[in-house]
Amino acid sequence: MRCILFLIFALQTLTVCGQVAPSTASAKKPETEFQMKEGSYLGFAQVNLSLGEIGFKVEVTKTTKDKGSRLEFRIDEPKGKIIGTLDIPYTGDTTYALKMVGNLRHAQGVHDLFLVARGASAFSITSFSFIWNY
Repeated sequence: MRCILFLIFALQTLTVCGQVAPSTASAKKPETEFQMKEGSYLGFAQVNLSLGEIGFKVEVTKTTKDKGSRLEFRIDEPKGKIIGTLDIPYTGDTTYALKMVGNLRHAQGVHDLFLVARGASAFSITSFSFIWNY
């Protein structure tokens, strides 16, 4: 009798309750791209900049050949102290990865971090990540 009860419980189907996300197989994959022009910015709250040598990797696309576009890294507010800058080169239709690595000026402790666009021509940021140099 115990063997029969064991087999009944062992072969019984388990049901899981919860929500099922709709299928996205037919939908296009969304692409994350931030259009940046003079004065626009991206903000990241409460970033710990005291973890040793920290840097940033930014993937950008710029379709105009004029010079002078740059990305400023500022702390605490969009008009706060500049802790680093990156010049944005012409990339055409492709994405180019820029890296800024090293000890950042005025960057000890936890701060809000802002990436502020400067220059006459617009560009796009397709990816942003932190780099730690150990």
